[in-house]
Amino acid sequence: MGAGGRTSNIPPKTQRPETNVLHRVPHSKPPFTLGEIKKAIPPQCFNRSVIRSFSYVVYDLLISSLLYYVATTYIHLLPSPLSFLAWPLYWICQGCVLTGVWMLGHECGHPAFSDYQWQDDTVGFILHSALLVPYFSWKHSHRRHHSNIASMDFDEVHVPRPKSEIRWRTSKYLNNPPGRIFILLFTLTLGWPLYLMMNIKGRKYDRFACHYDPYSPIYSNSERAQIFLSDAGNLAVGLVLYKLAAAKGLTWVLSIYGVPLLIVNGFVVVITFLHHTHPALPRYDSSEWDWFRGPSRPSTEF
Repeated sequence: MGAGGRTSNIPPKTQRPETNVLHRVPHSKPPFTLGEIKKAIPPQCFNRSVIRSFSYVVYDLLISSLLYYVATTYIHLLPSPLSFLAWPLYWICQGCVLTGVWMLGHECGHPAFSDYQWQDDTVGFILHSALLVPYFSWKHSHRRHHSNIASMDFDEVHVPRPKSEIRWRTSKYLNNPPGRIFILLFTLTLGWPLYLMMNIKGRKYDRFACHYDPYSPIYSNSERAQIFLSDAGNLAVGLVLYKLAAAKGLTWVLSIYGVPLLIVNGFVVVITFLHHTHPALPRYDSSEWDWFRGPSRPSTEF
């Protein structure tokens, strides 16, 4: 080195990783095709094992039955302080197990349970009807959701409202800790039933949309018979619950079935909410949306 020259032993500053979550999700059209994606996936990932699928059904139902047996046989024998703790523990455990049952019905609707459509629909119809879910009604709307994810115009669920449609007064009074807690509790308890009944947070239609209405604008003429079947399944389960309430009391039905179902509904809302509402996930109108920008995103797989 020349006079006065020194080599610096200070390592160069390492670049900090990008911390702005709004800039982490790519929104340009990917430089690959659907065929290339399928070729990159190992072939075994497309294989369905009906034995393995049914093993999950049997496993979850056995655990649920065991929890039911313990709750109905032993909890009422416990002294008051312990029973007050045992019931919430049962509700949480049963709600978690039944969420797994709900997910198995979800897989039947895709279909991913077996290689046979009739088998998937039969299992899914039974499992979802038992949880008061209109299986075929939700299956058809959910399929359209996966085909139009991130579309502001045609997505079926978790469609955000533009700022121009948000009421200033509502935003003012609810955009605070108490208001957010209220919205959170309201969403976890009533979000899923209200979506099925009134299409809350769903796609806008030119008239009232409801998952229980066979003539709802959500469905095509070829799908209406299956909507009637979904309604019949839910009515049958509702009749069974009514008979149980008449025989054993409403409190018994709520304790054994109602509260765990409420927890299942809450889990469904949480799972879908986490998949679809992150601020880094872009949304597109009809002029920008395409399939690779929407359903192909790994963050919206549910």
